[in-house]
Amino acid sequence: MRLEQREKELAAIGASIGANCRPCIEHHLPAGREAGLSETELGDAVATAQAVRHEAIELLSARIDELLGRGGSAPEPGAIAETSRARELVALGASVGANSHPLLDLHIATALEAGLSSAEVEAALKTAEYVQQRAGEMTAEKATHVLEERGGAQAKTAAKS
Repeated sequence: MRLEQREKELAAIGASIGANCRPCIEHHLPAGREAGLSETELGDAVATAQAVRHEAIELLSARIDELLGRGGSAPEPGAIAETSRARELVALGASVGANSHPLLDLHIATALEAGLSSAEVEAALKTAEYVQQRAGEMTAEKATHVLEERGGAQAKTAAKS
């Protein structure tokens, strides 16, 4: 079973926020509107993605502390009290965007329990993977552009000296 465009946009919004990609979210929020998501659905998607990203950061920070000998063992992801297909599509995207393996395990299982098929979960993961990949590419391109600008400005300054 394939995902509808609105469902793909939910995963993409999650991945955009998970990856902390401003150009991505600037594209996918309007694309979500165009796909038929309401302002309430968009707001819920953003809140879900932000919560998943925050949990991913907490889990990684605890693991880093554990590796540095500054704390106990890293915590497990929190249990999910209530969910829906839409929430899990967003959470899958955000888990991929944030590179959080513990949350990815949790949200794949929860998505299947929420009624998404394996094919739908796979489609959401592929969408999120694409967004995350593009986020990295755009950031690298921006860094190259800034470096070229700064390098060009430094070369001009050096030539004047």
